Amino acid sequence: MAKVKVLVKGYTNADSIAESGEEKNCATITLILDEGLVIVVDPGVLKSQQILIDVLNEEKLSINDVSLVCITHSHIDHYRNIGMFPNAKVLEFFGLWDKNKVENWKEQFSRNIQILKTPGHDYTGITLFVTTDEGIIAICGDVFWKENYPKNSSDDIYASDYIKLEESRRMVLEMADWIIPGHADIYKVDKNKILKDRLEIKEKTKTETNFIICKKCKKVIEKSEDACLCRPYLCYRCCECDINCDLCSCKRKHKKYYKSWKKIFYRFYS
Repeated sequence: MAKVKVLVKGYTNADSIAESGEEKNCATITLILDEGLVIVVDPGVLKSQQILIDVLNEEKLSINDVSLVCITHSHIDHYRNIGMFPNAKVLEFFGLWDKNKVENWKEQFSRNIQILKTPGHDYTGITLFVTTDEGIIAICGDVFWKENYPKNSSDDIYASDYIKLEESRRMVLEMADWIIPGHADIYKVDKNKILKDRLEIKEKTKTETNFIICKKCKKVIEKSEDACLCRPYLCYRCCECDINCDLCSCKRKHKKYYKSWKKIFYRFYS
């Protein structure tokens, strides 16, 4: 199994900038050790690069030992110190770089590391899902700034696409046992709370209105059971959840309606 450790716990006051008047950010910097790979994720901005050198020394590592630097998204507070590591390749949204050469990276990057695109906060967002003895740890950049913040995707003042961010957040929560957010320490995912929140959304949809509008196809969802449980802002036709999703039956509904239309088609044209 891979090993993951937070080297530098990040912080941000972007959520309270109105009170402080001066924005300060530091991305959480993470170390991954996996089958000979020494990976630093989001070397970010620091008061001094010596801070990162010292915490690596505590792990009996130097900047020369780092074989890969990963950037979760293209905001400078997450990548400014990328040039510290003379022997490292760079992995980011657009590819895997070795000096001036670039190639596509594979989603299954290693036996213990899966990389998926998680746009929304920024369209270049990626998340590393690392399998460890403690479970799957998602290093997700600013998909979450810190534990359960922003509470809603629409509260992310820097988000490029709120709908995609909501989808990315749901995927991370479903897949991960632990989350390392963009600007805070690691925390455990509360699976029971996720299920409770989804059921509350469904009940709220039932009681507050007789219909909602699908965010994708813009058609009216007149009955709450026609909405996707995982993504209640989508109808079952536009549902994008996985076919093995434990909560949602949208894929089976797709199949049912396909069969119905197939019968009508053959009856009409036969």
